[in-house]
Amino acid sequence: MAQITIYLDDELIQQVKQSAAQAKVSQSQWIADLIRQNFHNDWPLAVREMAGSWQVFPQQAEIRVEQGKDIPREPL
Repeated sequence: MAQITIYLDDELIQQVKQSAAQAKVSQSQWIADLIRQNFHNDWPLAVREMAGSWQVFPQQAEIRVEQGKDIPREPL
């Protein structure tokens, strides 16, 4: 597990200590949990707002019209 050094002013470190104590976890764990909560695996808002913006999206057959026909597979 990696370590990271961060610098906090006195007031902020006191708040971290209090919050960690209230949560009954170490300061390191409290900060790690806070970082995890702020990482999102979902799409950014700008991308989500584009959903449905293409009114006419080509069908699979239209996309593949110039690719030619598939050849039959060999039997197993």
